[in-house]
Amino acid sequence: MNRLLVRAYEEGFPIEIIYCNKDNEFSKRTILVKAINDSYVKAFCLTKKQARIFKTESILAVDKIRKTAS
Repeated sequence: MNRLLVRAYEEGFPIEIIYCNKDNEFSKRTILVKAINDSYVKAFCLTKKQARIFKTESILAVDKIRKTAS
């Protein structure tokens, strides 16, 4: 998971995350990673169209965006 976060940061491609917020609600977000450290991921959330900070311990899954067949 961390490798994909780092790669998305270095290469600048968007990724999808499954995130558990402070109210224990799950959320699927599409983000562009702007900075990353051991505790937090700073990103632009394409879903909410705002800059956001995500705790790395609350990110449950990370995946590349899959293109659907037209």
